[in-house]
Amino acid sequence: MLNVGVLGTGRIGKIHISNLVNHAQVKVVLVADPYIDEEFVQSLQLPFSRDSQDVLTHKDIDVVFICTSSDTHYDLIKSAIIAGKKAIFCEKPVDLDLQRILEIEHLVRQHNVFLQIGFNRRFDSNFKQIAKLVRKGEVGRLVHTRIVSRDFSAPPRSYVEKSGGIFLDMSIHDFDMLRYVTDREVQEVYVRGASLVSDYGDIDIDSALISLVLDDGSLASIENCREAVYGYDQRVEVFGRKGRVSCENKYENSVLLCNAHCESRSNPLDFFLERYADSYRNELEDFISQYCAKKSPSVGIKESIEATLIALGVMESLKQNCSISMEAIRNQYIKG
Repeated sequence: MLNVGVLGTGRIGKIHISNLVNHAQVKVVLVADPYIDEEFVQSLQLPFSRDSQDVLTHKDIDVVFICTSSDTHYDLIKSAIIAGKKAIFCEKPVDLDLQRILEIEHLVRQHNVFLQIGFNRRFDSNFKQIAKLVRKGEVGRLVHTRIVSRDFSAPPRSYVEKSGGIFLDMSIHDFDMLRYVTDREVQEVYVRGASLVSDYGDIDIDSALISLVLDDGSLASIENCREAVYGYDQRVEVFGRKGRVSCENKYENSVLLCNAHCESRSNPLDFFLERYADSYRNELEDFISQYCAKKSPSVGIKESIEATLIALGVMESLKQNCSISMEAIRNQYIKG
């Protein structure tokens, strides 16, 4: 039985808490949040606190789940590492500053800490199958990988101001997905971006088309937009010399109506918590499996570093309006 403490009772925190309390190998010992949703935790009959230190220093807690706002992750991970003898799960991002992520990497190695980062899309069953088939060579030598990721509705300006921008906030999932489904590294990036669907064009773009070259010479593209009126648009296609493998959107149902006038079906699911509900459960299973088997986390600090480096490269491309070598970005941000 794993004794777990959870930090955060926002929308992500609620997802993880609900999955944890329903897992046979888990006991949720304590939930903490300075702005705690008392009604929610009391409905699950969970002990709670408004002080995160109560979780971090609790002698009976083996695992800490960090599900708080992004700007708190770095400090809470450091505190959990210093507290010692606790495995850590943290939602992305570790931080918006790569140097602080590298500092966490150093601490993880120094203290031999199990730290898993919440790139949950890797655990979607469809995306997982795509990665498996690509690794088995079913599509042959890669030619072009295409990822489409569009939100149903644009976030408010107040969120965007603190998010680090579209590439560190939204696209970073797709940078990680690209590395995951292709099992390749990004060599070069080029992006065109614009503000087309929101009213905060003075602080960030909301639409982007990203072209990438992988280290095997194959091509990739990522299409991002903050708004798609028809639903949450999440698609992946890997095309190779022997064929292609792809995954379309998820729908509330699979019914397709065909008549003399048209073909029609329901719109895709319109929120990421619905679209990726299964992936969050699979992510928890993977965390427990890897940790209990004394293996390294499937998605560790390295994945956070690599996705952030790609985001920095894309940001530089947008700024300079030219292609950017990832080797140059790596040399700029990682010394020695």
